[in-house]
Amino acid sequence: MEDQNDKVTRRWFLGKAAIVAAIGSGFVALIAALREIFPPFSKTNKVFTIGRLYDFPIDTYTLMSKQRVFILRDHEGVKAMSAECTHLGCVLDRTDNGFQCPCHGSRFDEQGRVISGPAPRSLACFRVDLTPDGQLRVNTNYKVPFREKFLIR
Repeated sequence: MEDQNDKVTRRWFLGKAAIVAAIGSGFVALIAALREIFPPFSKTNKVFTIGRLYDFPIDTYTLMSKQRVFILRDHEGVKAMSAECTHLGCVLDRTDNGFQCPCHGSRFDEQGRVISGPAPRSLACFRVDLTPDGQLRVNTNYKVPFREKFLIR
């Protein structure tokens, strides 16, 4: 004779499936919330050379995709700005009046300030200096104000 407790019923199975689905959904929601609070860590080098000054035409924004930075060059000097959206780290596209995230639509002005979208903060600018052999070097460990740039002498 079969014991009633050993029998797997539809109600028992659906109850257990609902518990597993609730735990899984909670875990996914927790991961999503943590990614929102703590943006993904960049896998780029923290200090890297980008080339010589004459490699960057005047009045241009050059995307260094591997390092995920824009290099801005004008008549006064050079600066480096993050090319990662502050929302979830997507690489930004250059637009006529700033930058736009292709993933979630955040928009930034030419100075990296948030105009619209889910991005929580402005883009970071990084220290640019010169190596002894004349290469421009970006240090992403050292953030600077937008107005600061490596001055051309």
